Amino acid sequence: MRSILCPIDRSETLDDRVETALALARAIGGHVTFQIATPFAQMAVWEPFGGAAISATAISDARELDEKLACDLDARLAPQDVPFDVTIDDSGRVEAAAAAARFADVLVATLDDPALEEIVLSLRCPVLAVPRGVQMLAFDAPVLVAWDGGHESANAVRAALPLLARASAVHLLTVREKDGTFPAADAACYLSRHDIHAQVHEKERNGSIAFTIEECAREVGARLIVMGLFGHSRLRELLMGGVSREMLDRSQIPLLLAH
Repeated sequence: MRSILCPIDRSETLDDRVETALALARAIGGHVTFQIATPFAQMAVWEPFGGAAISATAISDARELDEKLACDLDARLAPQDVPFDVTIDDSGRVEAAAAAARFADVLVATLDDPALEEIVLSLRCPVLAVPRGVQMLAFDAPVLVAWDGGHESANAVRAALPLLARASAVHLLTVREKDGTFPAADAACYLSRHDIHAQVHEKERNGSIAFTIEECAREVGARLIVMGLFGHSRLRELLMGGVSREMLDRSQIPLLLAH
C-alpha cells in the first residue's frame, strides 16, 4: 500500500481524509497523491438552437479555485515527513479516481461521501473509508474481518494484508446466513501463511447482520473493519440492499472495502 490516492475537495471532511492518508503513508512508508477533480463538462450551458457552450468565466473561476486549493494544501503539507504530490483533473470525481487508481494501492475516502459506493465499485484497488470526524491515525489496533465466504470478502482480505500484518490482533467474523460459502477456517489458514494468526468467531445474527458486525467489532476493540462490497454495478447493489449498504450508512468504525 505504498501508493496512496486521496481525492480532495473543499468539504468538511477534508481533514479526515488528509490526516488519514498521511498517517497511513507514515505507517507503511508510502507516497500520497492528493487529487482535485472538477468536471468542466458539467458547466455546459445549453444554447437555444441546440448544442452546448461552456462559459469561459466559469472554467476560469473553477480552475482558479482548484489551483488555490492545491497551493494551500501544498503549503500546509510541505513541513510534513511524507512524500506527496497534488494533481488537478478536469474529469468527474469517479472517472478521475478510477483512472488514477490504476497505479494506486489504496484510495482514502470518507463514509459520508455520496459517491462512495460508485467509487468503490469503479475501482480495482481497495478503499479505506473513515466516518466523519474519525481520522485513522494508528494502524496497530485490532482489526475485524467481516467474512461471508464470497469472492468479495476474499478480495478484501488479500487487499488488507499490509494492514492486517500491522494489527495487534485480527478477528475473522462469520454471521450465520449463507450456505455453500468458503468457511472462515480457510481464510484463517490463508492468513497464517502470511504470519497473521486470526481468531475465528461465528455468531448468530442479532438483528441485522450489519449490527452484528458492529457489535462484534466493539467487543474485540476493533478500529478497522475489512469487508467486501458486493455488486458489479450501482444498480445491482441498490437492488440487493443488505449488509454493505447498511454498513456504508451507519458504521462509526473505518472500513476497508473491496469488491
